[in-house]
Amino acid sequence: MKNKKYNILVFKDDKGEHSQFQVSKYGLTALAGAAVTGLAALAALGYFALSKPGHTRKVADLEEKIQHLELANEEYHRNSVRMEETLNRFEEKATKLAGFVGVEAPEEAGIGGPDLDAELNPYLRYDLGMLNKKSELLEAHFEDLNKAFQQRSEMLDATPSVLPARGWISSSFKMRTDPFTKKRTWHNGIDISAQTGTPIYAPARGVVTAKGYSGGMGNMLTIDHGNGIRTRYGHLHNFNVSKGQRVERGDLIGYVGNTGRSTAPHLHYEVHKDGKAQNPMKYIIRDTQTF
Repeated sequence: MKNKKYNILVFKDDKGEHSQFQVSKYGLTALAGAAVTGLAALAALGYFALSKPGHTRKVADLEEKIQHLELANEEYHRNSVRMEETLNRFEEKATKLAGFVGVEAPEEAGIGGPDLDAELNPYLRYDLGMLNKKSELLEAHFEDLNKAFQQRSEMLDATPSVLPARGWISSSFKMRTDPFTKKRTWHNGIDISAQTGTPIYAPARGVVTAKGYSGGMGNMLTIDHGNGIRTRYGHLHNFNVSKGQRVERGDLIGYVGNTGRSTAPHLHYEVHKDGKAQNPMKYIIRDTQTF
């Protein structure tokens, strides 16, 4: 038994050609031991290769980069949400301003996106193209608003929105008893009672189209403000402008007097729209009634 040997046949092909080896029991045991030792050595080499310092640093670097990417992605996500919230606020304000100046909001201004109130996947990346398109639409909308505000500003500058002199209103735009005839007649403007010499200011931008003495109106001025609006000032003590002169709101145009058909110093003030007398008070902006 000690000298027991094993025959090993190795077939080369299907024809039966083969080679024969003879291995003793001790040789076979030694061969198996060598195979196990080789596998163990390979395993040990793999372990040491994976655990060597250079590889460990690479793994650590990768893990750190992944953490940075995750943080950057979360920050990107938060900023995207804030950006859309800001755009939505601007869109809401733009819509209100558009209503104020009579500009319609663009139909495509509202672009739907992820529900901000819903819990979003932290790795979800917002579509920057969507946000850019929304911002471009808002920018175009604000340009329209700016033009509308400029036009409205020009219109407001030419609208007599303040009283031209300080004083108290002694007679309104209504039927009244004429102080001379004692008959009921229509009063085409308002009377602002004040001391002689009280300054009179232009209530809006315009051009002086008439200046001089005019019967019952005494010393009278007329200013054309455009858009069919004209203002008239009667009973002036004297003038501070010339015919054809362009004036801005707040420019000194004359002084309160008692000329013409007048019983006491006051300014008779009229507003006409397309040739028809209007109540001057309907043009006055509350809280800014005078200078």
